[in-house]
Amino acid sequence: MEDYFIPRYEEETGIRIEMEVLPPDQVWQRFQMDAPDGEWDIGYHSPGWFGYFYEHVADLTPHMARHGFDPYQNYSEAVIQSHMVNEMLRPGEIIALARNPQSPIMAYRTDWFEHPQERDAFRQKYGRDLEPPTTWEELYQVASFFTRSAGETVAGTTLRNDLYGYSASISEPGGMARAFLAIVKSMGLDGFDEEFQTDLDDPLLLEGVEYWTRLVRDTFPEDALAWNFLEHLDFFASGRLAMAELWPEGVMTVESGASEGNVGYAVLPQWPGNRKNLPVGRSFLGGGGVLVFDTPNQDHAYDFLHWLLVENAVEFTMMTAMFALNEQFENREILESRPFYAEFLPVFQQQMKHAFPRQPIAEWGEVMYTPVGQFASDVFFGVETPQAAQQRLVRNMNSVFRREGYLK
Repeated sequence: MEDYFIPRYEEETGIRIEMEVLPPDQVWQRFQMDAPDGEWDIGYHSPGWFGYFYEHVADLTPHMARHGFDPYQNYSEAVIQSHMVNEMLRPGEIIALARNPQSPIMAYRTDWFEHPQERDAFRQKYGRDLEPPTTWEELYQVASFFTRSAGETVAGTTLRNDLYGYSASISEPGGMARAFLAIVKSMGLDGFDEEFQTDLDDPLLLEGVEYWTRLVRDTFPEDALAWNFLEHLDFFASGRLAMAELWPEGVMTVESGASEGNVGYAVLPQWPGNRKNLPVGRSFLGGGGVLVFDTPNQDHAYDFLHWLLVENAVEFTMMTAMFALNEQFENREILESRPFYAEFLPVFQQQMKHAFPRQPIAEWGEVMYTPVGQFASDVFFGVETPQAAQQRLVRNMNSVFRREGYLK
């Protein structure tokens, strides 16, 4: 974006834009520290961290009115509620423009799944057809089946490197949290309800973390423990993964290299016996938007965002594969620009219907994102028993809720 859209806008308007790219796990901390001093005019908005700097964000409602733009006519209700408003912290206001709201799906190598030798071998071992998994246990089986050492073959080709069945990028704490929360949410666990009563003491969570430990240990590349967001997709594109967690903004990576033209897409698999009777798996509604801080430059800041994400929405999506506006999902020019959109977008949209919107409290990251990721990490590395780690997770949540007055 900084190499194309920003120079264009500067040339058209004479306004200079300075952009700084921060490490993903530092964004909210920097905003919390710097926003009170007006350090930033624009910032990337991830809803789970909004509570740490919400006092310093501009209401976009009057800016949208200046441009004659009605967000409720241009975004789905789910996108507005998850990424553009926060009725608990900033009631009645629009706090951001959605950029790439998303929830993870699964990518897999169609050429390997369809190869006769692989299908025969899988049927002999498991007694069923080799298909994209529809349950998490099936995912483990398929991932285990495709996990192979260098020198073995896949689809009739000898492997020069080890092949792995599945992966996400699970560096601590953010990566582990992002990936493991797909298990938590697929089990139908919310974390806490409207009365701030937790469901993380459910015994089902112990089944989930045992499964997760087994999946990572047996089918992930060891490097996944050090990878940051989306880095595992390069492994997929190079032919080292049979399946991968795919946050949709990474679709251009999976459709490149050795995997180009050989990628299938599927919703996350179901967790049988989940507490919500969910027909498929799900994760939280992630991705983000862009907010404007309450600085003297806020008019100019919003004008740039409107130009980028609304007026040039079609070109923006064609270059980034990021979708937010209703128009971006329906525009024929976009749909015809990539051959894989015909299969990818329906799966993306289906998964979004089941995504879990993060609760709008300021402390969501403190009680859910970071501690749930730490829980999964501690169990995986043997720091604590699953039972002890679960008890600590629940104690932390209740302690924060009592501190903030949500619980007495």
